[in-house]
Amino acid sequence: MGATLVVALFSFTAQAAMVWSPVPVEKGHGGHDRRAGKSYLLENGDGANLHLISPKLESKEISAISGRVSVKPMGMDNYHALVAIRNIDHRHESAIRYVYMFGKPSKESPSRLMGYEKSALEIEPAPYAREHWRYYSSTDAQFIIRFKGEVIAGAEVIMQTSNGTRSTFTSDAEGRLTVPLPEDFSDVKAGRRANRAAEFMLTTEREDGADIYITSFSAGYHVNPNHWQSTELALAVVAGGMLLGGLITWRSRRRKEK
Repeated sequence: MGATLVVALFSFTAQAAMVWSPVPVEKGHGGHDRRAGKSYLLENGDGANLHLISPKLESKEISAISGRVSVKPMGMDNYHALVAIRNIDHRHESAIRYVYMFGKPSKESPSRLMGYEKSALEIEPAPYAREHWRYYSSTDAQFIIRFKGEVIAGAEVIMQTSNGTRSTFTSDAEGRLTVPLPEDFSDVKAGRRANRAAEFMLTTEREDGADIYITSFSAGYHVNPNHWQSTELALAVVAGGMLLGGLITWRSRRRKEK
């Protein structure tokens, strides 16, 4: 059932690009065990070569069963890159996703892995989400578009989300791309855990002579905490005002009694 749900996440992908999606963890099946592996599904990835790259840039070949892989810790913490590469004739495709793993301190900055060339055409986070290492709605995500190690100006990038948003952006003269993550969640509840994360995918392509290169970057994004934090702050201010007012009234009465 979990894999079926994941397939539905990117059924909107018009270009049928390869893309990594998480397999939802069912309740009561080890969802909080940091030592357990994480499962991902590679859609449209038949025939692709799969690798997991560590924060120290060590690469390990992995295999998939019906497009599904179980990614287990490599013994160190920090982000790892889940990479799929497929080359057929003049068509070169890649799909990249970053997965946080627990273990011994790697003592490496995530920027080292993200700046490392993993495919000819790549959408590089610059940097990855800063606040608590998550992407949130109503915030800007930053990227750099590279082709064979060089930044690409004017690259057209399509964003699609599992909530149904589709937008197109273009990289600037320095290859930088700013993607405003949409506020496209419905029925928002108070608290991060009360709201299921959504997925967004970025795709871009480039022609180089007779060759065409296509790449995707995918990640989860969450409801912006401002939805409930602002409410909590307002309630706290009101409660504080009532408490202060009560204290002033009590002191005033005490003075009159004296």
